Amino acid sequence: MLYSKKQKEKIFKDINENGYAYLKNVYTNKQLNKVKSSLLSMLNYINPEKKGKSLQEKYYQIKKMSPILKGHFYELCKNELEILKLVNDEKIVDLVKGFFKTDVIFSGQPGMLVYDDENDRCLVPHQETHQFAKDFLFVWSPLYDAKGDQGGLLIYEKSHKHGYYKHHTNNQLGSTNVNDDALKKFKPKKLEVKAGDALLIHSALIHGSVETKKKYFSRFIIIDRLCPLKKLPYLEKENVPKKIPYFGHGEGGDTVDYNTKNIYLNDSNNRKN
Repeated sequence: MLYSKKQKEKIFKDINENGYAYLKNVYTNKQLNKVKSSLLSMLNYINPEKKGKSLQEKYYQIKKMSPILKGHFYELCKNELEILKLVNDEKIVDLVKGFFKTDVIFSGQPGMLVYDDENDRCLVPHQETHQFAKDFLFVWSPLYDAKGDQGGLLIYEKSHKHGYYKHHTNNQLGSTNVNDDALKKFKPKKLEVKAGDALLIHSALIHGSVETKKKYFSRFIIIDRLCPLKKLPYLEKENVPKKIPYFGHGEGGDTVDYNTKNIYLNDSNNRKN
């Protein structure tokens, strides 16, 4: 069932004011269990001789056995249909269409984030860039409760109201991140999310990973970047890349300014303005 007009007004107000909306009971336990079952089957396929009794147990077994095949599992999650069904849930898509007042939404980067107790994949504070549209919403929903020692999501309050900051790759993962001068302007806040609930977050809200402190526990997060048919360079100019280059981090991104119309870059020197 879609959200009512009154519910949508509250959700849109939360996104505009806070940069995110907390959505309760988006997915049922049955839906979550289907995803868990699919993920466990994928991991058991990697090592069928020693089948894990739970997704958590099997994940650590595969990580120890072959980090490379664990990475292959991670990559295939973006193509797994039970995950795609959830990130493309009609309630979520309808909200994004309503927020941007558009009848077309593009799935930008569906899949699964996994944060285990080694915390070697934690992302430092950043904004969402390198997508089809300049501004979009992304859905963030855990398969297990993301609270307490099981983590959560760190956001920087009201940061979405100040546009996009230059990004760097000066961290261990080489991922995009904003510098400390930008972070000092905003108050950090940990968001805790129950399994089956979801966050709908504006792309300009600065956010980062929270460490997983529970031993032998992994935080599995369903995620997608949902881009509206607005501010879409690929359908406005001929010689531009499908996705807007990363903001301020090479690959042409050093000259990209997400706060202006200077987002029409291409790989050649003959750029059309």
